[in-house]
Amino acid sequence: MKKYFLYLFIISLLFSCRKEISIDFPPVTEKIVVQGAIEPGFPPYIILTRNQGYFDPIDSNTFNNFFVNDADTVKVWTFDENNVKHTKILYQLPQIDSLPPIYTDIDYIMSSISSNTTLPYDFSKAGRTYYLEIKWNNQLITSSTIIPHPTPLDSIWVEQNPSTEAEWWKEYKCDIWAVYSDDVNTQNNILIRSKRLEHWKKNSSGVNNHPDPNLLLLDCGPDVLINGESFETAFLRPNPGKFPPFAAYNSDRYKINNTTQDSTFIPHDVALIKFCQVDQSSMQFWRGVVRNITSGANPFSEPMNLPSNINGGLGVWTGYGATYYKVPIMKDTIILDEYIPNIFDIF
Repeated sequence: MKKYFLYLFIISLLFSCRKEISIDFPPVTEKIVVQGAIEPGFPPYIILTRNQGYFDPIDSNTFNNFFVNDADTVKVWTFDENNVKHTKILYQLPQIDSLPPIYTDIDYIMSSISSNTTLPYDFSKAGRTYYLEIKWNNQLITSSTIIPHPTPLDSIWVEQNPSTEAEWWKEYKCDIWAVYSDDVNTQNNILIRSKRLEHWKKNSSGVNNHPDPNLLLLDCGPDVLINGESFETAFLRPNPGKFPPFAAYNSDRYKINNTTQDSTFIPHDVALIKFCQVDQSSMQFWRGVVRNITSGANPFSEPMNLPSNINGGLGVWTGYGATYYKVPIMKDTIILDEYIPNIFDIF
């Protein structure tokens, strides 16, 4: 009986020591979030959104209120070799397919669409500094970035994914490989993006193309460990929202219907690789994004705040010294030539 009362006393003591803790978080100051880019031969483009508190509720109105559509002014300017200032005023592009609201040089975009070709664009050149100014909600947001000179890959090719060598039914899984020779006299900050221009799937309506809507970030970092060296590296396909965060591409294959035993030919993927040089502040931002992606949403990973080069806001304004490669996923295919992308492929 004494033990019973002792246990009862301990339990009541534990429960009586509970105290409800309430934390009042300070209100989040509304700031504009900038995702902006400029690269040789293409107009600058800016996507503007609002920040949100970490614990703010998400409902049906969140996405509609996420994008900023009412900026007073968005402009970019630079100085040429004779110190003459050149300015572009950017306006919001009408909604196109799955693209978010974009501020860009509408006159150039419309001319490219009407002519069905990628027209020359002399405003964006490698080696120049480009200044960004945004006026919104009585706020002035500014930034600057440099477009580095592009450094192309030596070559790029397709190999079978090594993990499928013992699995004949997955022999169509492939990786993209490349050789890059780094300049010992230049500090290069490398950024790589990719997307599938063609990705074929079989469903009830037949074999249809399901391309990736946007260029996805693959990696970003400085050349500290490979400075002055020539080396091979794999460009694995980004696999956002999943773990591992990378996957393989598909080459030609036949898909067998388990019921009828009929086979259907599925064409190979076609990938677009964007290989870039970026300046130091842009590299620090995108390197932080890569670390967040590759953490696999691990709750025990160290949280980090992304560095920003936006004055008066958040986000990044990036100059890309970019080269593009169109890669059909066919084993032993070797690509040596650069590719000029469609204007909408760069987003």
